Amino acid sequence: MTKFTHELRMQVINERLSGKSFGQLAKKFNIGETTIKQWVHQYNAGGVTQLINVNRCYSTEFKKNVIEYKWEYGLSLNETMSHFKIPNNGTVFQWEKRYLAEGIFGLTPRKKGRQCKMTPEKPKTPKNPRELTREQELEAEIAQLKMENAFLKKLNALVQARKRQQKKS
Repeated sequence: MTKFTHELRMQVINERLSGKSFGQLAKKFNIGETTIKQWVHQYNAGGVTQLINVNRCYSTEFKKNVIEYKWEYGLSLNETMSHFKIPNNGTVFQWEKRYLAEGIFGLTPRKKGRQCKMTPEKPKTPKNPRELTREQELEAEIAQLKMENAFLKKLNALVQARKRQQKKS
């Protein structure tokens, strides 16, 4: 879903073609002048089809060709965007920035969305006690002692309750 509908874009383009300035259109529609200039540039380069182009999946090779073409002919972002029918010059800017920083690997598709916050499962302790590390042995011994301690406390509480019961009767 785009922020601006295709009908709104065409309305802005038609008013621009009728002679209104970018400033007037920006105030009337509450849209940035740069955005309007971009739409007009797209419309002039390829008509309505380029203005509403929604292709947003590009191969790594295509991205590389776009950047190299831009450099070879010394084109601006808007000119490059119009020539290759890319809907936003920010896309070309980001490709160029990543290509300069990371090379061709910066243009490969990236996983989108938030990273998983779940922690990986702890490795299971081996069933054979000989395979345990010293730390695992100590942790197992501590767990055993805690369990025995809890059992003895519960047993002591039951004995005390029985003694109280016998004194009452």
